[in-house]
Amino acid sequence: MFALLVFCGLTLGQALVFATPVFAAPNPPPLGHKVSAWSRVSATQQRAAMKMGSAYRRFIDSHRTGREVVEYALSKARKLGFAELFGSAGTRAKVKAGARLHASRHGKIAAFVVVGKKPLREGVHVVAAHVDSVRIDLKQTPLYAKGNLALLETHYYGNIKKYQWLSQPLQLRGVVVRRDGKKIKVAIGDDPDEPVLVIPDIAAHLSRYVDKREGEEALGESLDPIISSTPSKKKPKGQDPYAREATRLLESQLGIKIADLASAELQLVPAAPARDVGLDRALVGAYGQDDRACAYAALEAIWQVKTPSHTSIVILVDKEEVGSAGNTGARSNFVRHVVAELLEGQGIVSTAAAVSEVLAASIVLSADTSGAVNPHFPELYDRKNASFLGSGVIWDQSGVHAEILGYVRGLFNRAGITHQASSWGKTRGSKGSESTVLQFFTRLGMDGMDVSIPLLSMHSTYELISKIDLYESYRAYRAFLND
Repeated sequence: MFALLVFCGLTLGQALVFATPVFAAPNPPPLGHKVSAWSRVSATQQRAAMKMGSAYRRFIDSHRTGREVVEYALSKARKLGFAELFGSAGTRAKVKAGARLHASRHGKIAAFVVVGKKPLREGVHVVAAHVDSVRIDLKQTPLYAKGNLALLETHYYGNIKKYQWLSQPLQLRGVVVRRDGKKIKVAIGDDPDEPVLVIPDIAAHLSRYVDKREGEEALGESLDPIISSTPSKKKPKGQDPYAREATRLLESQLGIKIADLASAELQLVPAAPARDVGLDRALVGAYGQDDRACAYAALEAIWQVKTPSHTSIVILVDKEEVGSAGNTGARSNFVRHVVAELLEGQGIVSTAAAVSEVLAASIVLSADTSGAVNPHFPELYDRKNASFLGSGVIWDQSGVHAEILGYVRGLFNRAGITHQASSWGKTRGSKGSESTVLQFFTRLGMDGMDVSIPLLSMHSTYELISKIDLYESYRAYRAFLND
């Protein structure tokens, strides 16, 4: 075809332009709207949703790492009278109806339990959310200097669009364990008067020479932030003056030795504050809402549970963004340990068979955010099966038993919860249950499904959710935990 057009006197560029309509995809159908939860709830519930959204915004602004979320949850649980579940035989908490218990490991995984009226062998109700988010981590020996700058070497955590992290104000947060064993908490850039770190971008005038696609491509090796830009006044032999000054600043401001960075967990996270979005203030914009929005809703639900029918558990897990591995991820034996301790607390020997019997009778809701329709890209969605911001909590039917779908649907209808049956995206390559923690609970014998909050700009440095969806998810988790 191109040969014929060129033969007829057209250049190759003209031929390509002429030929484009032949191969262009048809225009996608309009997305339209889905019924909004704002129009289905009462004025009182609307006010409650706005109030919860404001409290949540303060929460997510103050807790930007998984460790910080778990620390917050454990502190609040203790204030609400939750007792330690993991104790020795002589100090083990009483596991009786109405008992409120907590358990944790390494400050990164935690469970919050309210014991129900029914025997444990009839199963427990679990809401599971992850508290880690995509980020950039420092390497163990990160400091280097060049170009009149001192920088920190990094590697990224989770599936990110690397270019989004360039020229953004970043906080440095985490913990450092010194040589003497003392743990130092780090939060640089949290206060508006504190400095931030920045990964410099290339000038727009030059980017076409280095980007495969201008504005989109950034190498992982280039995600190194500036830590300082002044040389040391001292000039010791054999050491770069910029690296020497950066070393002095780190050691004096953090109270560590530079070698202590080898035993540290330090993360770069966006410094932009959480804000209300839109003139109606109905959305929340913030970093890390995948999945701390669901974690917050689940925690608010378990705090309200008194004496449920089935024992209710909210579990916060780590490492979901990198495969849920390790002893603080959903692949660990933490859930089995929690169930075993509950059995022992009721005087039942926690054999492997006894634990498996409880799990096989249990139901889990995987509380992870899911992608909402982005109106700029309508061709990516099947509007009949897509989730919309503001239309309530999502229940995803991908690979779920019809009986569980029927139970959850009926539960939400009876509780008057605005909900939307949805799957993410139009193609088989879109996110499904294999991308949440659900699979690691169901393989233990539990029934379950994904019940989540719709989110825009997932895995970006600034994600969006609707306050009404947050509120409806809280109500959904509370209804399930109380059922």
